Amino acid sequence: MAGELAYDDVDNFSLENGSKQKWEMQIPGSRFKSIFSGKGLMLLICILLGVFLILLVTGVIKCSETNETVEEFQSKVQMQVSHALNNVSDRTELRELELRILSEVSRRSERACQNLQCPRHWLYFNESCYYFSTNQASWNASSLYCSLRGTHLLVINSLREQHFATLETQSRRFWIGLTDHKEVNKWQWIDGTDYTKTPTYWMPGEPSNLDESCAHLWVDGAWNDAPCTGKEYFVCEMEAQQ
Repeated sequence: MAGELAYDDVDNFSLENGSKQKWEMQIPGSRFKSIFSGKGLMLLICILLGVFLILLVTGVIKCSETNETVEEFQSKVQMQVSHALNNVSDRTELRELELRILSEVSRRSERACQNLQCPRHWLYFNESCYYFSTNQASWNASSLYCSLRGTHLLVINSLREQHFATLETQSRRFWIGLTDHKEVNKWQWIDGTDYTKTPTYWMPGEPSNLDESCAHLWVDGAWNDAPCTGKEYFVCEMEAQQ
């Protein structure tokens, strides 16, 4: 009976301050709440950010072959983490910060890995790597330069690739892997790609075939045939590393 009266009067039940604190400590929910208060919240934030930073650096190390890339990424992320930590005030911001960091980790790691699919000084585009020379050479010397590096002069297979090459070459002329020196007016791509099955972007009136057996990109990106002994810049192309 006494037990029943005690439960009936639970709405009027009160505790002294010391007893109340002890009672709250025994409630699982109150422990969880204490973790997210004051210093506990900041400690949790530091731990989470530390884990994210480790994951990012680890991912970059796997993708990168140079300490330079790792240090650059680590420095940038440390600055962002430090700035973000100073502005976190509650659990909502903590969750938003977590999502932002995860998104940034994914984006930057993907970009780093993608860039590292190509050798140094090469550009990545559409699963291929391209080297735009800074020196001029004859068509044969340019072709030899590429082949000695396990690549070949640029072979243009699509309008997208033509636009890419045009943007990168800007106002200079670059040799591409197209020639008819084996048989006049029978143009062939250097890698064996069927010339009749690829789009062409010749300048009006070209190819003229006046002892001009090698093709290059003109200053506006259109194709022109020229003597193979002429000195031009050149573009090497190869498949990107997987």
